[in-house]
Amino acid sequence: MTADRQTRRIVVVDDDRQLAELMREFLSDEGYDVQVVSRSEAALEVIQATLPDLIILDVRMAGVDGLGVLYLLSTDPDTRAIPVLMCTAVSAGEMQPWDDVLDQKGVPVLYKPFELAQLSRQVRAMLAARHAPRP
Repeated sequence: MTADRQTRRIVVVDDDRQLAELMREFLSDEGYDVQVVSRSEAALEVIQATLPDLIILDVRMAGVDGLGVLYLLSTDPDTRAIPVLMCTAVSAGEMQPWDDVLDQKGVPVLYKPFELAQLSRQVRAMLAARHAPRP
């Protein structure tokens, strides 16, 4: 664990409390500062207040779904540059209508169930890309 990694903040937005807690524990053990939010409305408030380095966002949630949250984040000048990893139990076929939009926004999708090693690789890659020195 490096000091640089410890400063990275991640917000996990998922109404599956058990999975969200598992991700929080795992990513915290990896050295990240992780906050879990189970409702999309509360997530928007937390994200706007903390401006995390990465958001892990479930697609299907009560109220505003993850794609709606993604839209709202992308239209806010303060949050539009925060990378988002969609995390979903929705099948790849059901997500297909959103593929072009997600590709244009550079939003990868991690399909449930996934291995924690996959989550770790994706988080590291996204944070490295966000914090890479610009020429």
